[in-house]
Amino acid sequence: MALVAARPVADFPAMLARLRRQRGLSQLGLSLAAQVSQRHVSFLETGRTRPSRDMVGRLALALDLALQDVNALLLAAGFAPAHGESAYTDEAAAMVRRVTQLALSAHEPFPAFAVDRAWRPLAANAPAALLFGSLLSDGGLDAKVSLIRAACESPTFRAAVANWGQLVAHFRALAEAEAWRAPPGPMRAELDATVAALKAQGSEGVAIHAAPGAALILQIRGAGLKLDLVSTVARFGAPADTAADDLRIEFFYPADAASEQVLRSLAARAKSA
Repeated sequence: MALVAARPVADFPAMLARLRRQRGLSQLGLSLAAQVSQRHVSFLETGRTRPSRDMVGRLALALDLALQDVNALLLAAGFAPAHGESAYTDEAAAMVRRVTQLALSAHEPFPAFAVDRAWRPLAANAPAALLFGSLLSDGGLDAKVSLIRAACESPTFRAAVANWGQLVAHFRALAEAEAWRAPPGPMRAELDATVAALKAQGSEGVAIHAAPGAALILQIRGAGLKLDLVSTVARFGAPADTAADDLRIEFFYPADAASEQVLRSLAARAKSA
């Protein structure tokens, strides 16, 4: 487990109240989720009662906290952190990187990205770099910018996607959901910037656009391509370190036989080049 960097210890009552409000929960709502009395939650938020370590764990589970916030809540309550806090590139995250690379490689010839909770790119397989690299940025993908914000800011990508309005609505729901759970810091800042970029797309992306069929299809109709793609997102099932907790791997699949053939042909040409 990587050591947690020293940081100021927050005031537990204030932090608990802030986290609860961020999630749109009343004291009654939190008490029901944590299976404690509303009075006990009130006493915790006013400092009349000190929490046990077990109670902090129950509150963290009820609040669906990221592991970094679980550590911060434990520290604020006077307890040692329970989880490591490693970055994806740290030595302590070697297993996370190995699993990620295995997943990305196994998905070829179809595209796949590894991203953090702000949807900033961590790694990509060759088909993803080939297909999305030029659509999202002329200068290559920026590890500090979310793929969602890069899509919003790329005229080439927006012009290539036939159902951009549907995609904006999906992106905004995803980014807002990640933003309220992300701990304060660079990831939260990037998510806030991403949400702002999506809002700047106008009212077209604000309303819910019904997607026909079983799932939203990314319809690429530009750059000489006709592709229909669907995606799934994988996460670690039981993360114990922030490197695993923050990781998402998005796998793209062809939605029809014609799209599958296009992706296989692109991958074959890339290998022979």
